Amino acid sequence: MTCHRIPTLLATLGLTALLASAPAAAATGVLLDFSGNICGNDGNQICTSGLIIGQSYGDIAGVLDVSHRSLLASTGQTSAPSLNFWAEGYSGLVNVAWGGLNSSQYSAEFTFTPGSGQIVTLNSMDFGDYLNRNDGSSAVVLDLLTGATLWNSVAFDAGLTPISFMPGVSSANGLVLRFGPDSFNTGVDNISLTVTPVPEPGVWALFAAGLALVGGLSRRRSRG
Repeated sequence: MTCHRIPTLLATLGLTALLASAPAAAATGVLLDFSGNICGNDGNQICTSGLIIGQSYGDIAGVLDVSHRSLLASTGQTSAPSLNFWAEGYSGLVNVAWGGLNSSQYSAEFTFTPGSGQIVTLNSMDFGDYLNRNDGSSAVVLDLLTGATLWNSVAFDAGLTPISFMPGVSSANGLVLRFGPDSFNTGVDNISLTVTPVPEPGVWALFAAGLALVGGLSRRRSRG
């Protein structure tokens, strides 16, 4: 190894060490499987089929706020402030969320709002049909702030076995998961989310400064 390469090598190693010593962004995994005592207005009752799911279910203080509702598919107007629980009968799924008053006019919606300085990712979810009655619902994931469509399932029919989707979309603004217009016979389960802190500005500044240093040393070496 020639001597003029040593400063560049030391700078690169120093940058690597500094980045390695920076605090790691801890991710929080959340799984909404609708199990436990999550029903009733206070979200602490034993669930039986037909009860509303508490609005506190899935919330993690400072990390994630989860809300849900039933809405008219044609207008977006709220028809019920909470979704309902059902124990079985949706393509073999156990414990699902559903909403609406009939099989053709209502959608169900979940809103996932991350805490300040954090990003929420919707990893996956399962859908099932009640007694194979789905007439062809679809699901979309929207950006909570802009309303932009981040993912679209197109029409699906789970049939006798559940159907799984893996949107893998993220937003610091929050996400909206909406499915219908037959959220009465379409139920959702096993909603998997990840909440990750946005990297500290100082980490990015350190990285940029390190790259500039290594680049400068490389240019000096090339001129030498």
